[in-house]
Amino acid sequence: MNIEFATCERHRALDFIKRVYPSKEISDSPDSAGPLLDFVEQDLVRIQDPMMYGNRIQVVPGNNWKEDAETRRKITVACMLFHKD
Repeated sequence: MNIEFATCERHRALDFIKRVYPSKEISDSPDSAGPLLDFVEQDLVRIQDPMMYGNRIQVVPGNNWKEDAETRRKITVACMLFHKD
């Protein structure tokens, strides 16, 4: 049995990200979380609830995920916001 709570709702995903990175300025804009949230909204990926997973962000495949190198690259680039200082 595997219980995994993750969202494909844009606003909830943004809330999850902000909860884990309270000291960062994260917004739904093109130069911040916007590109990643676009993928979330398309349900290509989902953001897991950090309260269930040790207060960390995990990006997991969504219902519309189809493996291809270009999509994976774009999502990886969008996730780089987690590594910016």
